[in-house]
Amino acid sequence: MRATVSRVVDPFLTEADRVLGTGYSAMLYGSAARSDFVPGRSDVNLMLVVDELSPEVLRSLGKAFTGWRKAMREPPLILSRSEWNRATDAFPIEITDMRLSYRVLRGSDPLQGLAVDPTDLRKALEREFRGKLLRLRQGYATYAPDPGALGRLGLESAATILVLLRGVLTLLGKPVPAEPAELATAAAQAVGFEPEHLLHVVRHRSDREWRCGAPEFENYMSSVEQAARFLDQLQPVDQ
Repeated sequence: MRATVSRVVDPFLTEADRVLGTGYSAMLYGSAARSDFVPGRSDVNLMLVVDELSPEVLRSLGKAFTGWRKAMREPPLILSRSEWNRATDAFPIEITDMRLSYRVLRGSDPLQGLAVDPTDLRKALEREFRGKLLRLRQGYATYAPDPGALGRLGLESAATILVLLRGVLTLLGKPVPAEPAELATAAAQAVGFEPEHLLHVVRHRSDREWRCGAPEFENYMSSVEQAARFLDQLQPVDQ
């Protein structure tokens, strides 16, 4: 793990070991387990799957979670093993994305034996793309004259859009590139829109001061709309 990630994860797991012993699994996933982690912007995604989860266990992990929240916005996920083993229909996108890049740091592999139904994945992807499109339209209606605000809106949505695009390529049975620009290009070609509409935003993921013009933001919205429409029309035989 890169040093930025280790400084957050290692103390947390040391405290979790003290509290939980060997009764849990810990898995790092997302950009922290891939090559596209951006310090200062990317979240460190960690999940705990606990053999026995109770309010008492949650309270006992308070020190670990408090320390984490001082360094990162999003705290680790924590589930019981029984609920995790029945979660494929509830979290098809998340589990699909985890499978593409993860590291087991403690215990057994939580993904071993889990299988996502393609029908669940397609429905979830369409729902998430449509939801993201609604948010982008609201933001554009509010901030269209402000390139700085549009830039922030585009960058805040980019990480989620990349997760969804990885899900689309997985659903179609296509290779999923790890590098964000290559991923955006491959997904655009699979869905059928101009890659530059996504790349214009993705290339600036690490630029906090990026300003996005209205025409470029409109193209970005269009790519999200086309992805939602593609998924709506996708037939089971096409998956």
